[in-house]
Amino acid sequence: MIKLPTVSSTSGEAWDHKGRTELVEIFISYDDYAIKFLQFLYAENGSLVLSERPDGSYLGNKFITVMLQYPNEFLTSLKGTYGYDSSGYRILTSIEFGTNLGNHGPFGEANENDEYFDLQMGNHRQFGGFHGTTKFDILRSIGVYVKPIASLSNLNSINKSTS
Repeated sequence: MIKLPTVSSTSGEAWDHKGRTELVEIFISYDDYAIKFLQFLYAENGSLVLSERPDGSYLGNKFITVMLQYPNEFLTSLKGTYGYDSSGYRILTSIEFGTNLGNHGPFGEANENDEYFDLQMGNHRQFGGFHGTTKFDILRSIGVYVKPIASLSNLNSINKSTS
């Protein structure tokens, strides 16, 4: 798998969901200031598994659940913005999840001086999991894993479907 760099800061408590590719539901906690935490529900071996909540993370004053139309809906992009808190630490200020069926978000508020990120994974179920960091009760960074195609026969079927 290809690990796309975390967007924002690498400081804080790291978390990693490499290989968790079957995303069913996304839980987003945020406030007017930053994304507080994300939690994910995955399908694994015929069961539903809730990811761990990062230590020290607290609910923001806004919380939303995004239910994907699993197994037909899958992640294709991750977009958002990040800025800086009063101590100079980078923080995620907004996030948006793109799927083959549409977009969910943005959640949170982009500020005037925030920087934008856009991680595109393609329309062929290439999402390979999330990774990131949390520090001082705020999501500091997020990134994704992307799975390359597995075989030449997969490449041939992709080429035929886009012709």
